[in-house]
Amino acid sequence: MSHYCHHRINLLVLLRAAILLTITHPSHSFSFPASDYLSSLSRTVNNDNADFSNNLSNSASSVAIAVPMNTPARRSLPDPLRLEVIPGKGLGVVTKVRIPKGTVVGDYTGEVMSAEEKDRRYLESLSHLLTPDDFEWKQSRIDRGQTITGTYLYGVVVPNGEAIYVDAEDEYSSLWTRFLNHASPPDNNVNPKSIHQSWNGQPRVWFVAIRDIEVGEEICFDYGEDYWLPGDNVV
Repeated sequence: MSHYCHHRINLLVLLRAAILLTITHPSHSFSFPASDYLSSLSRTVNNDNADFSNNLSNSASSVAIAVPMNTPARRSLPDPLRLEVIPGKGLGVVTKVRIPKGTVVGDYTGEVMSAEEKDRRYLESLSHLLTPDDFEWKQSRIDRGQTITGTYLYGVVVPNGEAIYVDAEDEYSSLWTRFLNHASPPDNNVNPKSIHQSWNGQPRVWFVAIRDIEVGEEICFDYGEDYWLPGDNVV
């Protein structure tokens, strides 16, 4: 997602589904692979691509550099979209076709965690509570070259007032929506929607175009005030 800044666990709201979602609109129809929510919030910069992005010039020519499509999340990108290096942000998603207002663009998917599990795994102050399963989870991330920052979490509120979290940080268990960057209104062009329980018993989070999105535009949404820390450069 965008900017170089400190990271904290994000408390938003989302869900999960692993089906092929057909995007339809009057006189316009095409398919995007659906995802289990959008826990993929990567602050101002996609953390897992920070080193890659830091080696690039913040010039227009940066966007032309080939992006490695070597993980399931990257390979899930639908043909009408492309993954690009966005100057000052890291990786982002740009559309190659016009997307009409009201189009369902894609789902946000990832590992579903309870609040307790999320806190144990990502808060240093609770690291003494890590279980054998947690250590195995962390080692798996390390072995596969995946980061452990907690900045791709999206919280889904359930009826009892608690929350469950979709974590899209791991590119082997998430979809392309993890690469969506932040944009403040009126520059954002999609909004997230969610339900706490979908047809498969899991939460579902998805993105809908809030205006027509033109060819060449980056697809972005507003991360919300709760996402940012004091001193963050929000654009």
